[in-house]
Amino acid sequence: MRDTQLKNKHDVGQHIASQNPAKIDSLPALDAHGFNGIREIGRAELVKLMTKSRPLSPDENANLNRGCPGFTCVYQGLGLTSWPELARGTVAYLSLKDALNRRCPNGQEDFVFLKQGWWLGDGPPPPNPTTGQVSVSAVTRMKPGLYTFNYAVYFPSTATYAWINHRDYGFPINLIKPQKASLSLSPPPLTAARPAQIYCSTCR
Repeated sequence: MRDTQLKNKHDVGQHIASQNPAKIDSLPALDAHGFNGIREIGRAELVKLMTKSRPLSPDENANLNRGCPGFTCVYQGLGLTSWPELARGTVAYLSLKDALNRRCPNGQEDFVFLKQGWWLGDGPPPPNPTTGQVSVSAVTRMKPGLYTFNYAVYFPSTATYAWINHRDYGFPINLIKPQKASLSLSPPPLTAARPAQIYCSTCR
């Protein structure tokens, strides 16, 4: 999640080599059941939940430092260090149901995540009448004077959304603005500063 002035642009990297699929599968689904509303946890507890079967690699830890897009890329499992919607074959829909109903080829898995920001146009674009898809660029991170966005991973097995508030600012700023994660059975709330969302699907 990010709300800041345009001059404070989020640093992103480039695409790196794909990860081992076995490692992708070993990252457990997060679960918000048993909590009312949004469960907020610190970075250390998030990592503990993510590493029940194996530790995170140095690249995965570095990706978590980037905040919500990095967290999404870690679970996407394709080695991206930029924006998760740039992964090859990623498409977008206006509803979770349509994203979950996407059929992936060759036994690939449908990985679903949420992208929030501003509508590129005046509002939601009309979906393609054949595929039901919209452009992954239908939601933009930029609006004059502002730079705002959020990404959340959706875990179908637990019906849980998970996201991170912002990047790791490092010491000593992280003492005042610590990196935290949120788990919820509902998507991150939309706000006046971030009124748009699409559901992205990556076949992996």
